[in-house]
Amino acid sequence: MAAIGVICLAAASPASADEARFDFNIPPTDLSTALVKIAVTAKVSIGMEAVGHCAPQRHAISGRMTMKDALDRLLAGTGCSYRSLDPEAIEIVRSAPRPQRRPQTPEIAQSEREATSVLIVAGRHGAMADRLAYGLSVLDRSELGQQGVQDTAGLALLTPAMTVTNLGVGRDKVLLRGLSDGPLTGQTESIVGLYLDDVRLTYNAPNPDLRLSDIDHVEVLRGPQGTLYGAGSLGGIVQAVTAPPDPARIAASVTAMGATASRGAGSQSIDAMINAPFLGGRGAARLVVYREIQGGYINDVGLGLSNINQTQRSGGRLAVRLDLDPRWRLTAGVISQGVNDSDTQYALANLPPFTRSNQLREPHDNDFSAANLGLTGNLGWGEWRSSIAVVRHGLTSRYDASTAPPVPTPSTPAAFDDQRHIDTIVADTTLASAAGDGAKWLVGVFSAYTRQSTQSTLTALGGAPVIAFNETRHDQFDELAAYGEVTVPLNTAISLTVGGRLSSFRTRVWAQDSALGQPQVSFVGNRQQQNFTPKAVLAYALSDRILVYAQAAEGYRAGGFNTTSPASQVFSGPGGAEPSRRYDGDELWSLETGAKLSDDDGRWRLRVAAFRTFWKDIQSDQLLPSGLPFTANIGAGVNSGVEAEGRYRLGDLDLDGQVLFNAPELTKANPSLPPFADFSLAAVPDFAIGVSGHYAWRLPRDRSITLDGRLNYIGQSQLILDQVRAANMGDYTAARIAASFAGAHLRWTLAVDNPTDERANTFGYGNPFTVRTTRQVTPLRPRTLSLELSASF
Repeated sequence: MAAIGVICLAAASPASADEARFDFNIPPTDLSTALVKIAVTAKVSIGMEAVGHCAPQRHAISGRMTMKDALDRLLAGTGCSYRSLDPEAIEIVRSAPRPQRRPQTPEIAQSEREATSVLIVAGRHGAMADRLAYGLSVLDRSELGQQGVQDTAGLALLTPAMTVTNLGVGRDKVLLRGLSDGPLTGQTESIVGLYLDDVRLTYNAPNPDLRLSDIDHVEVLRGPQGTLYGAGSLGGIVQAVTAPPDPARIAASVTAMGATASRGAGSQSIDAMINAPFLGGRGAARLVVYREIQGGYINDVGLGLSNINQTQRSGGRLAVRLDLDPRWRLTAGVISQGVNDSDTQYALANLPPFTRSNQLREPHDNDFSAANLGLTGNLGWGEWRSSIAVVRHGLTSRYDASTAPPVPTPSTPAAFDDQRHIDTIVADTTLASAAGDGAKWLVGVFSAYTRQSTQSTLTALGGAPVIAFNETRHDQFDELAAYGEVTVPLNTAISLTVGGRLSSFRTRVWAQDSALGQPQVSFVGNRQQQNFTPKAVLAYALSDRILVYAQAAEGYRAGGFNTTSPASQVFSGPGGAEPSRRYDGDELWSLETGAKLSDDDGRWRLRVAAFRTFWKDIQSDQLLPSGLPFTANIGAGVNSGVEAEGRYRLGDLDLDGQVLFNAPELTKANPSLPPFADFSLAAVPDFAIGVSGHYAWRLPRDRSITLDGRLNYIGQSQLILDQVRAANMGDYTAARIAASFAGAHLRWTLAVDNPTDERANTFGYGNPFTVRTTRQVTPLRPRTLSLELSASF
């Protein structure tokens, strides 16, 4: 590859890699493969931009020696050497003066370590963050820890153009770049793809909100990623990359946290990890377990209860790695997490802060599990990567429908319960070109088979329970795709990338609705759809520190069917007024131009992009007059904007910032939904800005004191849900300050979240049956003081 990096956990000793000695056992192989093995063994990052200029050699490296000795032996006679970028990162360079830039994908050589030395896997080829010609943010494990990020809600505060609805843990939607199909999660495929180690987590379910425990880094790709990731990526993808099993050492860590809030109940969490090699270092296993309790802070005067919205989240991961030989590796993993929300977290604007009045509690469960198997290998002329995963997702929600039930009930209170069970088998295989000059290419095949069963029930609970409404629905979603892309150097500095994805979708639906005093309504639907999504990128490296690019890409989602309704609700046929029995697929074109800049010594970097998107036949989950959900094609929309993120480093001080300006709007409303003509796209702000800082005092005996802080402003947005209501929300600040004291193996962190006790409305939605009659608000968690202890061994 033009550039490759291998990131491993840092050794417990502060000694640099070239001073320590390691047991190397590298048989004669190509230079790139041998360098990767040195990087893995010595736990360093190696930039290999110049490897293509090195003379081919096949040295064997065997024995106990320093990394410097191993590199000297390996590079002998190749015409190349290396230089240190920092104690944990080196770069291969030519011994002779470097010639004019070789024809290849334009890339930027960065000397700073963190985000630019992380090997980005979301681009499928593997490259450094600042060497990829599209909108990308990368947060490594140190930055996640410094800013107290534990899930996607925290991630959004450090990522430009990322929005997370605030319905509650395990209930939220993730939105990117001002592209929103509404605040609800219904039958439409998610607009942002969520991945963990290349495993797709959801199809049309809410974010499972996996706790970001022992994560190596998180990658956020903005803009449609339809070529490489398919239909569920109109807005982009978010991929969490876990810390991999380390075959070089036994390691363990544990982190415990306790917190108290200015109002409400306390919180606590514990995370633990253990890493163990086996088979003499040919394999390793890594186990992570965690449990947390987030204290509630909403009071329900109707029920006479306080702090009702407590959340429990617990789970674990087991990852196993086995090196079959120097070229092939087998990986396997299992993950399980359960989220139990005792109640929703909205309040009512006409009552005192943090207060509402219901007749029933509204609990929610989100249970997620997955098992995956992967195989990667070096064929000499290409890189093979395949994976298969089985994903199970169970969701259970209850809403208080007492005052506005979707059908008349014989008594109150009335509860609406929604249960969804989703099983998916996902398989993906890619073959990519080997490292070297000339064109780079990738081809792949993908398949996903999803089976979903949904049970929606309205029950009158007064006296003997009576089922007033019930729907049983079964869905089958099948997707097959072949995709590929190729990058061709046009000259020494300019390259052109073109790609496409050919997909076939099959949807089958069976549903049956029944209600008191009304006949049963059954529906069966089948659809077969095909689509081709292209992409083109033109990149120009003005220098080693400046990359500019222009990109055009398409995204697509397949259509489906509406079924949930009382018998009195009429769905029209194709082309009729909304609500329609079927909704069509939507398409999105994105045009983007951007630049990535940095200085020679890594003191600063800047990434900026301007974009314009054109969205046709927008799918959006809406509410029927009964309060039950349906999906509509609400019309066509556009979004124009500018986003930027940057870092400035001055000694031990790091300053980061990100900003987004955009203007999402509906330009052509569906004629059968006329009120939408005056609305923008829902739930995303026109403006957001954030700054964060990190400062470290180095003390004797490997000790340090650090200060961290962040401040975000989230602009105003609207909740557009039922064609007539457009409640304002947003327009608030979110902040955090923290101080840490760290030694060789222990770290204490004292932090304050929401130090000003901001009470703004973050999300104007909570209950679909009363949203028309009450103004619902979701306040920020009150000011919270936390103390955390981390120990590593």
